[in-house]
Amino acid sequence: MLFFDHQDKQLRPGIFEDIRNPILQEQVKSRVGIFPTYTWKLAIQLAEHQKITNNKLAKLILLINDWQYIPGDQSDTDYRTEFYERFTKLPDSYLSLLEASNTISTKNICESRRHSICFPETWLKNRFQNEAARLVKQKKLEKRYLPDRPEMSEITFTDASGTTLPLISCGMTGCAGEITEMISEVYKSGSRLLVIFAPSECHSPIRKGIEVALSLYDFESVSILVADLGGSGELTHEEIFSKGAQVVTYET
Repeated sequence: MLFFDHQDKQLRPGIFEDIRNPILQEQVKSRVGIFPTYTWKLAIQLAEHQKITNNKLAKLILLINDWQYIPGDQSDTDYRTEFYERFTKLPDSYLSLLEASNTISTKNICESRRHSICFPETWLKNRFQNEAARLVKQKKLEKRYLPDRPEMSEITFTDASGTTLPLISCGMTGCAGEITEMISEVYKSGSRLLVIFAPSECHSPIRKGIEVALSLYDFESVSILVADLGGSGELTHEEIFSKGAQVVTYET
């Protein structure tokens, strides 16, 4: 999750251990806590396990929330562009944890078609909008114009139980849509097992995005696990798990 540093007018990764501006550090600490470094460490451990125990290659995916806390003025796109131009290596905390491994390295970072070391959420949202238009033509998604705003439309998905889920409304793609697109991208890269660490507040829309992806696309054998592990200012492992952690698996 990116935050705007008012001190030097730049976007910075929301990893409080790496932030020098004390005001921003406290803001990030109270908002996301240890979620970024904790989940990165878990991902490294899982990748090491795959290599050592199963002799299989594992990739690490860095999904960046680059829209929620971006300044809302006319310069927001420039801030993002400037950030990704600077973002040529992992954040210090992430890099030090990875360099401590004797099993995996930066070569295990999964690149997207947008960036060499990350999956930007705005890029996934835009890609899904293009994909959704194709899926509407195939009648896998539905498009309707809003009665109270006839100039605007929404694209929805109806699941097996008849529940309708808006994926794109008034030109804005929800979290479920971007996760659907991310799963599609990862599948095309050859992955068939995916573990997602989700902030607690995002667990439900991420699950919906997985369900939509598995319904829309004819995937071969795929396993997806999603776990919510805090992300609301928790600063210890005990605090995260004292609230309970939901873990859900999907298989085709």
